[in-house]
Amino acid sequence: MSLGSVLLAAIARAAEPASPLRTYARMRGAAKDGGMALWWYTGNVWGKPPDDIARLLFRVEGLTFQRLSFTAAGGLEQRMTGRGWYADAATGQPLETWTNPFTSEVLTPPHIRSLTRQAISPQGVMAVNDPSRVDKFEGTIGGHAENGDTVWMTENFMTRTRPDAATGAVATTSSLSTFTARRADVDDAGADFVPCYLNYQSLGAWPAWLKMGGKAGTLSWQTYGRKVRGPEEGPAALRAWIEKRYPGFLKAPGI
Repeated sequence: MSLGSVLLAAIARAAEPASPLRTYARMRGAAKDGGMALWWYTGNVWGKPPDDIARLLFRVEGLTFQRLSFTAAGGLEQRMTGRGWYADAATGQPLETWTNPFTSEVLTPPHIRSLTRQAISPQGVMAVNDPSRVDKFEGTIGGHAENGDTVWMTENFMTRTRPDAATGAVATTSSLSTFTARRADVDDAGADFVPCYLNYQSLGAWPAWLKMGGKAGTLSWQTYGRKVRGPEEGPAALRAWIEKRYPGFLKAPGI
């Protein structure tokens, strides 16, 4: 860090003490308010019947754009959109078909196509702005913890979806995201990029596309990733797949 950056960071801290929400915004989002951030992630998805151990079902990988903007009330507007794939657990290749090991049915994975808008209050309480999909939502931004020059922040949310139009199934999910960064990076007011790392885990009901036929069980995502400066820092194979399947998305994600 340059001497100028150190001085700018010190001035910023003196003028406006760091708050957990501002720390969160710089860790999860862009260095500048309202700017675009991009995350790469990968990991595994597990399925667990109630009477057996969990089984690795497939891998996931994707790129998610993120825009966080402070509101006049001191809260945040959060917009996210992403594309990614479900991949074979052994080869890492994107799946066009997949055999459900619990039912032996051959299925077509829907792959990952997300669009989320959320409001975050000054106290860190999250609200989702999509009543067409979500029946109930509770979310909070956790207070940060620090040790040395490392800072952690958590994001917890619990959701219940509206009944699926085809099956009538209702899905519930409990999720935890943990963000990790250097305090010096977060406080550097002159930085154009704030490096940050992500660990994510969720526990939820079977999604409708698995066609579990009412069988009880839990689906768990276990992923990790990092903020990247642009699509060029994502894996080449993933970028090519997204560009072929969703032309133009990586240049103009629409948020």
